[in-house]
This record gives sequence, C-alpha cells and structure tokens, in this order.
Amino acid sequence: MYRDWKWQDGDILLSPRGNAALAEGMEVLRQDLLARLVSPRGSHWAFPLEGSDLLDYVGAPLDDLTRTEVLQEAERTLLEDPRVLEAWGEWTEGGLRLTARLTEEALSLLLPWPLEVTRG
Repeated sequence: MYRDWKWQDGDILLSPRGNAALAEGMEVLRQDLLARLVSPRGSHWAFPLEGSDLLDYVGAPLDDLTRTEVLQEAERTLLEDPRVLEAWGEWTEGGLRLTARLTEEALSLLLPWPLEVTRG
C-alpha cells in the first residue's frame, strides 16, 4: 500500500498527537492529481514541467469555448502522470468531473491486495 503525507488546504494535516497524518492508497493518487491540476505549470523547482495552465481561465467567461479548453487542459494534465492511461472529463451541474483509468502497476501499489470483487 502506498502512503504519503496527507494535505488539507495546502498544508500538511497533523494528527491529534501532532504527527503528520498519512494518506493511503487511492487518496494519495487523488492528492497527487489535484496538486497537478491546481499548480501552475513550472511552479515546482524540482519538476518544472508539471502543473497545469488551468489558472489562466480564472475569471474567464464560462462559455462553450472556455469549457472546451478547460476540459482539454485538465485531461492533458492528468495524462502527464505516468500512472494514468486514459483521462476524460465532462461538465455536470456541479462543475467539471474528471475520470481516469490507471495502469495495472499503479493499481497494485494503491489498492489493498488481494482485491476481491463480487457482483450482485
């Protein structure tokens, strides 16, 4: 199982005892992808190619062209993560909804194994 520091509002979340709280599994990937989406491209000194240009659209009119460009930028940003095989988005009443299909290697690190799936 993959673990990382847990983030909340841009800061490391602390446990009641004052230790850094940990995110596990899919929560780690969710945090990582969200950080890519909200970080301006080039803003991280060690990973200057990571991030997105989504902040360029803040304050822009939410017309069809802007929606299309935001959707494409978000999908492109997710696809830059090596754990993501496919990414697609759609606009819903609640805003932009993004979905990603992950590599088998990523799933093996992020999910508890053995994974049991049942139907019904």
